[in-house]
Amino acid sequence: MVEREALTELARYTELKRALESRDDAWLDARLRRFQGFTMMSAQPGPHFGLGLAAYATWTSPIRKYGDMVNHRLIKRVLKGEQAPAEATQQLTEQLTERRRLNRMAERDVKDWLYVRYLTPAAQNQDTFEAEIMAINRGGMRVRLLENGATAFVPAPLMHSDRSKVVIDDKEGRIQIEGEERYKLGDPLRVILTEAREETRSLVAKPVA
Repeated sequence: MVEREALTELARYTELKRALESRDDAWLDARLRRFQGFTMMSAQPGPHFGLGLAAYATWTSPIRKYGDMVNHRLIKRVLKGEQAPAEATQQLTEQLTERRRLNRMAERDVKDWLYVRYLTPAAQNQDTFEAEIMAINRGGMRVRLLENGATAFVPAPLMHSDRSKVVIDDKEGRIQIEGEERYKLGDPLRVILTEAREETRSLVAKPVA
């Protein structure tokens, strides 16, 4: 049993992740991912929970990110036996974290647009895909198509002809239909792609009956 407060400790978090990976039920792992945030850059070494490392830094060759260039400069100074300047200030790391967030948003928008363009013929043909439930909200559920990684939204009205019979618990990540649990986070399912909306960069699907 891992206490909630202990999840901020790398060793206890790793213990929980290993326990979850040994289970056949993906629901708990999916619930845990819901509460995880993006990696934040810092001038001070600290644990990387996603990788399970006590400390983590990147430096690539060729240099692709400004943070890598900062680390290159620091490494060169250390190798030369010089005093390493406090180049990675808190202000700089906060700025890098914000730029990374904006870059992720731009990347996501481009990916969504490309997926819509690519999958428009599949939506027109009402093709079927294997999928996994990755998020549940009050309006329906978001699924990931396993074949290509695209995400599609399954609105509640497409789960049942009578919307009043669909009960969504977005906090628990579960959906009941006619009083019986039908879907939950992490579940595999088959869906039919019904729409590809280029103006909103979104895909719409419905479960295979």
